[in-house]
Amino acid sequence: MYNWSVQNQIVAFVDSLRPYADQIHADYWNALYAWADQQSALLTMLGYPPVP
Repeated sequence: MYNWSVQNQIVAFVDSLRPYADQIHADYWNALYAWADQQSALLTMLGYPPVP
């Protein structure tokens, strides 16, 4: 019923990322803010007013 080998591989992969969790977290938020800033610039360029 369960595929334990796949589950164990997923757990091993997640465990391998744990030492880099802080860097991954920072990279995620930096990418999110950069995307939001890019979309804001695009919408402003298209004529939509900036939202304060």
